[in-house]
Amino acid sequence: MKIAFVHFPGRLSRLEPARSGAGPTEFLFGAVELERAGHEIEHYEVDPDAPVSRLSRRLVDANAGRGHLPPHLAAAVVRGTRPLLPALRGADVVLATTTATAVALAVWRRAGLLRRPLVGIVAGLLNAPWRRSRRLTTLPLLRQMHAVLYGPGELEGMLALDDGLERRVHVVPFGVDAGYWTPGDARDRREVLAIGNDGHRDWPTLVRAAETIAAPVRILTRHPRPDRLPANVTWEPADWYQALLSDDDVRQLYRQAAVVVVPVKDVPQPSGQSVTLQAMACGRPVVLSRTRGLWAPETLRDGENVVLAPPGNAAELARSVRGVLDEEARGAAIGSAARESVLRDATVEAYARRLFEVCRLAIERP
Repeated sequence: MKIAFVHFPGRLSRLEPARSGAGPTEFLFGAVELERAGHEIEHYEVDPDAPVSRLSRRLVDANAGRGHLPPHLAAAVVRGTRPLLPALRGADVVLATTTATAVALAVWRRAGLLRRPLVGIVAGLLNAPWRRSRRLTTLPLLRQMHAVLYGPGELEGMLALDDGLERRVHVVPFGVDAGYWTPGDARDRREVLAIGNDGHRDWPTLVRAAETIAAPVRILTRHPRPDRLPANVTWEPADWYQALLSDDDVRQLYRQAAVVVVPVKDVPQPSGQSVTLQAMACGRPVVLSRTRGLWAPETLRDGENVVLAPPGNAAELARSVRGVLDEEARGAAIGSAARESVLRDATVEAYARRLFEVCRLAIERP
């Protein structure tokens, strides 16, 4: 099968390290694994800052922001995908790896300018309420693709929008490269680590929780630093796109942490799965918010392979972290079970196989 992956910038720089084993493969969304399985894979990147007129931004971006047009619809991304259309004609299926690229390519498919089957990895479509105008403009685009969700949290809401989406929406839980994210030797683990940049990280709750955690709390993110922090909290810049930390650096941070905390806001969109699964694969205990968007509620078992805390509750988050710090043997047992669960349920190889099945369905029922 010939599959064209369409990404935002930054993915292609990771391709050769991923192919060689020098870097993790999950940032290519299963493409490396599918390539190893004998499929023909092509990669394209879209400029999300492609030049567009001020009028286009006012008509598209502003109305999407007001809830009238599809979520994540952006004039620059629609413009940026246009030059790719001739090259995409040669693919058996086109796979968009972000919601914005999926929506943009669905626009071209509805216009008849993209005639190949389309698979879109989407998230966050339901974070804001849908008014009638958004429903009227978004549903026709969703019918142009097979949508891949990271978890079941958004599935019920998606199907409630339109019964006809049942055959076009698929849950494919994310997986990580467990051959790269591996346990390592580290002594005197006392640091609480939190890392991540997505918009649903709940840093204020973690900062409040840190006031009652008797250990250093290290937060790495590109989010703005609060004016005031507890004395035990350090806030450091970490931007994936600027490569302020290498993958090797992040892996070592996981290995050295006593516990990794992933505080997430309570939204339907899955959030924090990359950091959670990477840290679990490194054999570290993870404290994760139990949100509506929890991507694997059946395999993330509280107290066994992860510690789940109620979202937005600083006192409970602190209690969960202290429970791991104060009982070293318990933390070690959770970390060991965490890696085993990743190997069983959440590898990038499994993700690639499931994604391939969606591509096959898209070709059969475009």
